[in-house]
Amino acid sequence: MTDHLLSRSSGDATGGAVGTTSIPDPRQPTVRRPPKVVFTGFDGLRAIAAIMVVVVHSSFPAGITLHSSAGPYFARAEAGVAVFFLISGFLLYRPFVAARLNGTGGAPTAGYLVRRFMRIFPLYWLALAVTLNVVSDDRVGVHGLAGIFQTGLLVQGYHAGWAIQGLTQAWTLDIEVAFYLAVPAYAWLLGRRRRPAESQVRVELAALAVTFLASKLVHYLVIPHRSGWLSGWGVWLPVWWDLFAMGMTLAVLSARYAQLDRQPRWASLPGSGTACWAVAAFFYWVSARHADLPLAPIFVPDRLQDMNRHLYYGLFALFLLLPAVFGRPDRGIVRPLLASRPMVFLGTISYGVYLWHTTAIDLVLQHSGWTLWKIPYGQFLAIVLGLTIVLATITNRLVERPAIRLSHGWARRVDAWVARRRGGRVDPVAVAVPGAAAHSGAVPVASSPGGGTSGGGAPLVDTPTVPLPSRSAGTVARSAGWSGTGRPADPRETAVSAGRSVPGDAERGWVPRAWQRPPVAGGPQGPRVEPTRVTRQRPGPTGGPGGAPIDGGAETDRPSSGEHHTAG
Repeated sequence: MTDHLLSRSSGDATGGAVGTTSIPDPRQPTVRRPPKVVFTGFDGLRAIAAIMVVVVHSSFPAGITLHSSAGPYFARAEAGVAVFFLISGFLLYRPFVAARLNGTGGAPTAGYLVRRFMRIFPLYWLALAVTLNVVSDDRVGVHGLAGIFQTGLLVQGYHAGWAIQGLTQAWTLDIEVAFYLAVPAYAWLLGRRRRPAESQVRVELAALAVTFLASKLVHYLVIPHRSGWLSGWGVWLPVWWDLFAMGMTLAVLSARYAQLDRQPRWASLPGSGTACWAVAAFFYWVSARHADLPLAPIFVPDRLQDMNRHLYYGLFALFLLLPAVFGRPDRGIVRPLLASRPMVFLGTISYGVYLWHTTAIDLVLQHSGWTLWKIPYGQFLAIVLGLTIVLATITNRLVERPAIRLSHGWARRVDAWVARRRGGRVDPVAVAVPGAAAHSGAVPVASSPGGGTSGGGAPLVDTPTVPLPSRSAGTVARSAGWSGTGRPADPRETAVSAGRSVPGDAERGWVPRAWQRPPVAGGPQGPRVEPTRVTRQRPGPTGGPGGAPIDGGAETDRPSSGEHHTAG
């Protein structure tokens, strides 16, 4: 399936732009980044996963799960967790692998961690504090001062005695945070040696296959344990790595296809997206009817049940994601649906939906007077969803967006501080292996618009880990550093033309491109020398889902539901 990805096309072999060069500022080293790829459907995927989480948690107290013939299908909506994990694996790892394949710079590790922290904790802490104060103690509580620290630091899942406290669905955030910490280290290990792009793809896929099987083995071995420090195996990253590895595999294939300016053949076939979702529906049906899984949302699985759960949920999520990763976003039914305005809106607030929905359920049960197991589900679900969406929308505007804006500036400052402490040495995770561009056919792109550095003082665009809103291709191309005229646009010029100030330019001594040109012919310093024009082939449809530039470029101020949304 991937053999053709391991050989270069004629355009790739020539590096994409034959006989052309860019003219860097001689006073400032430039770290090149690959052009961004926008995935307009990932907000829609988050919306689906978030609704699944609400359904599985609201259907149980209503009695639908245990007392309805459709109960198994409601219970298996917990597969939304797997969807979130695959989304995280794809979106967080793709910038690293795309940078390696193109021989370009990745995001500095320190700034990456600052952005991840600000994406998760501010809203989580608010939701936790509000819930503990407005929901009765018999429904939600913590184990004293120790419990506050355990839940606040997202370590409550690592011991069975700590687990059922605070926001009970937040056990999945324990796993997400561990994955955030592991991604830069994993990327560094696979990027230590310089390899041609096709060899790097082989190494990436082989490493993911090995770690996938290792995860399955660890999972198999730890399932029987119920006491001691092994009692917290349910939130161990190695146990859940198989799902993240599936998303990371999609990231590797997507980055390679984008580098070759291709799409898989199947993605251009009519109805390809619908066919993928039909396969996803099949695995969902198998998990509901033939996996022998309990109906209760909280249960202690045996070995066969938990292995089946990972397998079928992972395959369901994989085929759900495929149309969003590959294919033109304007073709068929599935891809435009994922990028539609209602889906994008719900995806944007999906982290808030994930955090607030259990609070909404508890408040409705506490004040409605309904009898447990005998609740009219349609009315109950409508009230819970309405209250959750209102809370998620308000906190998205008042907490998530400001936190992400703050994280951009803080990340740049942290990266600059780390660079100074290292005396100009470049973070090994931040920059791809030197010389790899000679093998990858990388296309030169513009340097940082925001004054970020690679750790050695070179401008570097922040790697986005929070998807951007869906925008027109022209807007995305401009923000990605392409002018639309065949040459890379200088992001500083783009910022100036938009009326934005560019912090740090004065300190770095940057001047506009026009000021850097040699004088015109007949001037005191000789004839004018025209800069070499950089050309680039028109990019093909390299993504369908996500609403986010993945290969390079700064995160926007708009926090589109991060990759951390998981629940159970």
